[in-house]
Amino acid sequence: MRDNPSLFHAAATGLPVIPLFIVDTDLVKGIRSDGAVFDFQAECLRDLADGIEGLGGKLILRKGKLTEVFERIIGETHPGSVYFNMDYEPAAMDRDLAATKFLGRLGIEVKSFDDVVIHAPEEIRTSGGGPYSVFTPFAAKWRRLPKPSPLGKPSRISTPRLASDPIPGGKELGRERHIVTPFVSGGETNASKRWDSFLRERLRSYSDTRDLPYVHGTSKMSPYLRFGCISPARMYWDLAEMSLSSGRHPPVSAEKFVDELIWREFYTHVLYYFPYTAERNFRSQFDRLRWSFDEAAFEAWKDGKTGFPLVDAGMRQLNATGWMHNRVRMVTASFLTKDLFIDWRRGEEYFAAKLLDIEKASNVGGWQWSASTGVDPRPLRIFNPVIQSRRFDPDGMYIKEWVPELRNVPARYIHEPARMSPALQEETGLTAGKDYPFPIVDHRKSAEHFKGQYVKAKSGHRRTGSFR
Repeated sequence: MRDNPSLFHAAATGLPVIPLFIVDTDLVKGIRSDGAVFDFQAECLRDLADGIEGLGGKLILRKGKLTEVFERIIGETHPGSVYFNMDYEPAAMDRDLAATKFLGRLGIEVKSFDDVVIHAPEEIRTSGGGPYSVFTPFAAKWRRLPKPSPLGKPSRISTPRLASDPIPGGKELGRERHIVTPFVSGGETNASKRWDSFLRERLRSYSDTRDLPYVHGTSKMSPYLRFGCISPARMYWDLAEMSLSSGRHPPVSAEKFVDELIWREFYTHVLYYFPYTAERNFRSQFDRLRWSFDEAAFEAWKDGKTGFPLVDAGMRQLNATGWMHNRVRMVTASFLTKDLFIDWRRGEEYFAAKLLDIEKASNVGGWQWSASTGVDPRPLRIFNPVIQSRRFDPDGMYIKEWVPELRNVPARYIHEPARMSPALQEETGLTAGKDYPFPIVDHRKSAEHFKGQYVKAKSGHRRTGSFR
């Protein structure tokens, strides 16, 4: 309800408003998400419906093909204008363009607004007028631009009497739910509570704890941003207010959090200007890579049974809750692409099916960053999963939470349990290779292989060999 430009400006006209949500059956078919993601969306919609009802209106939901739904509701109401908020993902842009053309043919005015990002793609260009493909200069330009103030919520909404379909969850949309315990519940009400709690209790320590998966140090606001339960503009201005009131300007934690908002917008702009990156490498020379098709290794990665505890903990957290700590996302993605030499697109698809906060731009951007095929001024990074584990989960607290078979393993061995002596394995009740798998690859050899294939692809060799 707060800072929803299309709803706010439509209500400001003083005319009757039809807050319409269309469950586009064609669009749903192309979404790979787990049923829990659609259940989260349903929670968001129910909270939105309650908020609109509190202002005197009613959320109208219709299910079907986009143009057919528009035809029916236009025939019922004869609207003069349609207001909507922009979505910059390629499929959504195609949908919105089709709807705009359809409405235009009927003589209906269409007005669009920005709320997904603070700065729309056309606002941030290089000195030559082109798009940025490097984060640092993009971020510098982003920071220099004046920021729009967030809007409040409408004072009143009047909605004509119309039939509305029930709000569907995953089951109603034919999606099985495999995520048993989603880490958050949907809706603007829950978003505001979580955000306010983060600002009060954890923002000050955010820069120190944000990379530690065993600490409750991040905001976990990403699903709410994804589903429009809170706007990035509101988050930015709340952070700015905290900066001014803290007595230190700017406090490092608020700046670090703003960096994350900028990364999100950077990837949104990259996908907008380079839509082919949703399916292909940003750097075309890496189309020469011939990835592995080792299904057993891929299944081990998905199930969290690779023998690398931090990787396995992350994948199990994802499978159980629909979320994974950002540091661990980078480690698991690097492991799939650099250690297993498996195509980043397979990992991107799996994350897209599981994440409650799934945004195409951030998911693709993050995976291509990890695979060293995307926008990145220093593209060849290979994370050592054991070193990352020792650095960011030194006592194995995160690992033990998500890989319970390792709970009795001493901290000295928690990152490489296979190195325990037979006597210590017996003492801890863990038999390496039986109760927990041996590492499925040798990281050093895998890293060397990836480097070799990467250099060949970059230097122009026609083909690079598969691994494993």
